[in-house]
Amino acid sequence: MSFRLIIITFLVLATASISLLAQTTVGTGEEDPFINDPFFSKPIEDFFQTSPSSNADSSSTKKSTSTKKNRNLKRVRNEGLDYGGYFEAGPYSSNPLFTAYPSLPMVHFNRANGLFLGARSERMQWYNYGSILGISNINPHGMLGYSFGRDEWQYELGLEKHFGAQRRLIIGGEYYNAVTSDDYWRIGTTENTISSLLAGYDFLDYYKQEGWGMYLLARSFRYFEGGVSYNVNKFSTVPQSSSFQLFGADNYRLNPPVDVRYGQQIDTLSTTGLSFSGVFNPKTFMLTNIFTFSISGKLEIADPAFGNTDYEFHKYTAEIISYLNFEPGSILKHRLMVGSITGNAPLMKEFNLGGPGSLRALPVKSLPAGSLSGNKMVLSTFELQFGSPNYGYGGWIDFDDFYLSLFLDSGWINNNTSFNKRFSDGFEDFEVSEFIHNGGIGLGTNFIRAELAWDLRDTSIDPVLWIRFNPTF
Repeated sequence: MSFRLIIITFLVLATASISLLAQTTVGTGEEDPFINDPFFSKPIEDFFQTSPSSNADSSSTKKSTSTKKNRNLKRVRNEGLDYGGYFEAGPYSSNPLFTAYPSLPMVHFNRANGLFLGARSERMQWYNYGSILGISNINPHGMLGYSFGRDEWQYELGLEKHFGAQRRLIIGGEYYNAVTSDDYWRIGTTENTISSLLAGYDFLDYYKQEGWGMYLLARSFRYFEGGVSYNVNKFSTVPQSSSFQLFGADNYRLNPPVDVRYGQQIDTLSTTGLSFSGVFNPKTFMLTNIFTFSISGKLEIADPAFGNTDYEFHKYTAEIISYLNFEPGSILKHRLMVGSITGNAPLMKEFNLGGPGSLRALPVKSLPAGSLSGNKMVLSTFELQFGSPNYGYGGWIDFDDFYLSLFLDSGWINNNTSFNKRFSDGFEDFEVSEFIHNGGIGLGTNFIRAELAWDLRDTSIDPVLWIRFNPTF
C-alpha cells in the first residue's frame, strides 16, 4: 500500500463529506448541534429532511413522527472518565486548535507537577454565551492553580468574543504559563492521574509552555469547524518532581528534555508560528442509521517569518475515525492517524508509538527502536465490539453495559533523514507489510475496561494487561 492510496482515501472521504453537507437544511429553533451533549438525542431525519409538503396526508405525517422517535442516535456516545466532558470540555470536547495552548486539567497528579490543584473557567465552546459590563457574547476564561511538586503557581488567562447573528465565529486570545503535554490523545489526562497516583505509571511526557496567542475559530451550521492560531512560545524541560504512588514500586519514566541535538540536552527553546485546524463532523453525528465518521487535521508551522524562533518546521497530523453498526449490539470501529514533520522540529514535537492509545502490547514510546523519535507515522486501530443492543437507538451498543472487544493495533514509524521538504517525503517506500501489529481482547464498559494485548510478532511473550477508564478512541 503506497502513501498515495492514503491520500486518495482522505480525498474520497472529504468529497463524501462535502456531498453530505450539501444535503443539509438550516432550520430555525433547532438545537445547536455543537453543544457538548454526550447522550443520544435527535434522530437523523432532522439533518437531512426537507419540510413536509402541504398535501402530505396525516397518516404519512404520523408515521414520520413515529419513526423519528425510534430512529438512531444523533451522535455516537463515545464517553468515559475524560471523553464525556463531565469535568472539563478540553482537550477532548474542544477543537484541535486549542491544543496549541496548555491543556492539562485543573486538578491532576503526575511526575512533573506532583499534586496540582486549581480552578478553571471554560472557553465558550460555541454555547457558553457570557457578557462583561453589558457587552454581550464576550467571555473571560482561564485557569489558576498551584503545583505542589514544583512549588509554583501556573495560569492561563484569556478573553473571547462571539461574532455574527448566529454566533458562528469566535475571536480570542490567551496569556499562559503552565506545564502541559502533547500526549493527551494516548490516554485521558484524568485517567493518567489515577494511574500515576495509584501505581506510579505516568504515560504522558511534559514540558513548560510560556507565552501568548491569538486565535480565530469558525463553524458551519452542522458539520464543519476550523480555525487558525498565532502563538509566541517559550518551552522548557520539566524535571521529575514527584515519585509518589500509593501501591507498587516507583515505575516512573524519566521525563525527556524538550530537545536533544548532537547528543546534548536542550532545556529551553522558543518558537513563533501558526496552527491551523479543520474538522468534519466534530460531534460524531450519525450520517446514516448504521454508519458515521469524523475527520480532523492540524498543521503547525514554526517559521522565522512569523517572529523569533529557534526552529523551522511544519507538523501535519490527520485522523479519520469511523463507526459501523453492522448488526444489533455489534460495532466495528476504526481509527487511522497519519503524521508527517518536515524541516527541523524539536524532540518534543516528533512522533513515538507504543503503550496505551497506540500499540498496546509494547512499552510506552518504544518505537522507533534505537531512535529518540520519528518524523513520519501511520497508526491504524480496529476494534470489534459486541454488547447488549439498545433497541431504542437502532441496536447500537449500550456502552453503560459490559461489552466484549477484539482489537488490532498496527503502527509504522520512521525517521526520514534524507530530503524532507514535502509532507509525503519519507512515505514513498511504506508498505502494509512493514506494520508492527498488536492484538488483544477486552471486557468492560466505556468507563472501566480490562484489556489483554499481545505482540503478534511473538505471541509466546506474556500479554500486557491494561485497566482503562476511557474508550481507546
